[in-house]
Amino acid sequence: MSFEGLSIGLFGGSFNPAHAGHMHVATQGLQAFQLDQIWWMVSPQNPLKPKQPSYSTRVATVEKLGLPYRMRISHMESNFGTQYTIDTLKAARKKFPSTRFVFLMGADNLLQFPKWRDWKGIMNTVPVGVIARPGKNNTALRARLGKTASVFRYARISEYEAGSLQHYEAPAWCYVTPPLNKLSSSAIRTKNV
Repeated sequence: MSFEGLSIGLFGGSFNPAHAGHMHVATQGLQAFQLDQIWWMVSPQNPLKPKQPSYSTRVATVEKLGLPYRMRISHMESNFGTQYTIDTLKAARKKFPSTRFVFLMGADNLLQFPKWRDWKGIMNTVPVGVIARPGKNNTALRARLGKTASVFRYARISEYEAGSLQHYEAPAWCYVTPPLNKLSSSAIRTKNV
């Protein structure tokens, strides 16, 4: 299957478990950034979260969501044998040189992004689309004022230009504020304990 010329949102995470809040972020990212597809990339092993259920268990939680047309699970990280987002993005750009990738994340991840390996390299590899998420202690505001936002303030495009993010060369990022969905994986895990 050829992905040449397509704009694809790469939506990575542990998905422990995947839930309607994740689907909300993916759907909002698809619409706001006018992407052709969203690829859900389940992390085989998130280095920041060492204790997780198996990869196949977490993939199954994404499958249970019943991904709509234009969304699919990608086993890219597992296939590439990469553990870190920066390595996965570089491998994806090499394998699909004519595909326009946008890395998608919730605002909660933007706030802790400087903890990721080579986070500046990620910002310089593909455009990044950030979708507001509810959180404790005003996560959305803190994310927009945090280290990543400060270091890359020159590369931020306005929410009004979100649909053109896929056409920007990295570094470029955009923060969008759609209606919020309050579900979180940690709250779901707490209820299941």
